[in-house]
Amino acid sequence: MDLRTNTEKEVLARYARASEDVQPALCCAVDYDKKYLEVMPQEIIDKDYGCGDPSKYIGDGDVVLDLGSGGGKICYIASQIVGPTGHVIGVDFNPAMLALARRHQADIAQRIGWDNVDFKYGKIQDLRTDYDEIEAWLQSHPVKDVSDYAELEHYRDEIGRTRPLIADHSVDVIVSNCVLNLVRTTDKAPLFDEMYRVLKKSGRVAISDIVSDKQVPQHLRDDPKLWSGCISGAYQERAFLAAFEQAGFYGVEIVKRDDEPWQVVEGIEFRSVTVTAHKGKERPSQGGSCC
Repeated sequence: MDLRTNTEKEVLARYARASEDVQPALCCAVDYDKKYLEVMPQEIIDKDYGCGDPSKYIGDGDVVLDLGSGGGKICYIASQIVGPTGHVIGVDFNPAMLALARRHQADIAQRIGWDNVDFKYGKIQDLRTDYDEIEAWLQSHPVKDVSDYAELEHYRDEIGRTRPLIADHSVDVIVSNCVLNLVRTTDKAPLFDEMYRVLKKSGRVAISDIVSDKQVPQHLRDDPKLWSGCISGAYQERAFLAAFEQAGFYGVEIVKRDDEPWQVVEGIEFRSVTVTAHKGKERPSQGGSCC
């Protein structure tokens, strides 16, 4: 099986379906502050597939980046928290989810009183490439052969270097809600490196995600449906914390951990955690308290 292709394809297809019809199996029960939900249409509330509320860790005036922003629920909550002086950027690679988020943007902004949210088409493990620009370029430069493909790669590298989707050192806080586990294994280290790159020196992250209590065996990782269901791509809990430190973050801390597992598969417990970490100094030479 071509796991890399099937995994990404299954994730895109499943969440495209979830943008049309509610998929209860994709999310955990989360208690959001209801005052922030009043401005949103019911379909954005219903078609949110998270496992925590990382918006609790942002503040007034912050520049916020939401990785895997989906239908935009966390972005619209963050918009109200950061206020008119703040800015919120949602990045997602699923066109159907982006369309859902963008469709209600004008109405929600009117209800909030300001419009400080941008939704961008990109991969969270590659925050340099703007896929809206790529698609626009392809309209006049269709790829018909290898030479055309090489030209496309050159263009992608050029825009990533000269006008990246998210600039270096431009973000105060990164949030994400049950998305990092969906990224294929080979892209997980680049994802953490990209988070570190785009954060300001004093920046921080607040990530809610699903982790496992034991390492997930290969036969479960080879199941694209379990992967798209936020199961088989999950980090083992200690490895998840270590990934932040390996990327250069410090002060890595679990600020919320569900006592009860969300699901148990073959005796492996999968549960929601929210982790915070900071950028701004070298990681400890002797490891950290997290692991």
